[in-house]
Formats: sequence, structure tokens, C-alpha cells
Amino acid sequence: MSDLIETNAINGFKVYGQQMVEYTVAGNSGVDFGHAIAYASLEEATAIEVETNAYSAVLRTRQKKLSELSDALAILTQALATMKSSGTQQSTDKSSAMDSLYTAKEILKKYGVYNLTLVDGNKVERGTAQKAQAQTEYEMDMENNDLQQDMITVQGLISKRDDSYSTAAKVLKKVNSTGNSIINSIGN
Repeated sequence: MSDLIETNAINGFKVYGQQMVEYTVAGNSGVDFGHAIAYASLEEATAIEVETNAYSAVLRTRQKKLSELSDALAILTQALATMKSSGTQQSTDKSSAMDSLYTAKEILKKYGVYNLTLVDGNKVERGTAQKAQAQTEYEMDMENNDLQQDMITVQGLISKRDDSYSTAAKVLKKVNSTGNSIINSIGN
């Protein structure tokens, strides 16, 4: 902001010993304090808007990751459901053949969650599927926590942006009100 608003002394003009000043705002000289503050508030709102857009992109990326991990988790759960559920269960029990397991493997690999090993090309063993399922759930929990924190940050930024616009509007109303009061006083 220091580059945007400069204070310039008004030569020979002091009130009660205080030097009076005017402002140069974005290259325009002779600007009063109220307009300088309003300009600064609008610039702050604009900067916050840019930051909000960046956070929104992060939120979309996190949501996409959660959606894809959810898809992988559903495939793993489906694979576990195809394994025998009665009798002695072994960690080496295999799922039914499922082409979608390759999709789950690629999603988990993409996000570095788990290196899913497939057997016979399109099957997975119980132990491997359970470990992959647990790692996927953990990663989804972590990502969901980060998503919640980012959403809180975005809400805070939006609130700050709105406050900046409100401040600019209030200052401009005060400047206009003061100007009107001065003009009315002169007229009386």
C-alpha cells in the first residue's frame, strides 16, 4: 500500500501547529484522506479476492482427490465383498476377477497412498485389499481435515473482503456527508 498512497505536505498550511497534508493515490495528487482510505480498502478487497480464488482452486483439487479416493475405496470394498465370508478366512484369499481393480490401483498410485499389488492381472488378495482399504481411509480422513481447514480459511477471507468493501462504503458516505455539511454551513 505504501507505493499506492503517498502523503504530501501542503506548504504553508498548518492547523494548531499540525502540518496539513494531501495524498497522492495511484498517481492522482490532491486526494483527501477519506478517498485515500476508501481506495486502500478497495485495493485490500481486490487482493483478498485474488487470494480467495487461489484457495478455491485448492479446494477443488482436494475435492477431486477425495472423490477419486472414494471411488478406489468403493472398488476395494467391492473386491472384499466378493471373497468368502464363511469358514476360515485367509489373508491370501482372492477376490473375484474385477477389471476395476486396475483403476483403483492407478488412483492409489497417483496419490501415493498404497502400492496395490494385483494377482492374476485382475484379482487382489484379502490382506492386500484390507491394507489398501485402511490406507485409503486414512488418506481420505487427512484430506478431509485439510479440506475443512481450507474451507474455514476461505470463509475468513470472504469475511475480510466483505469488511473491506463495507469500510470503503462507510468512508465514502462519511466524506460525502462531511462535504454536504460544509456546503450547508456555508449557505447559512
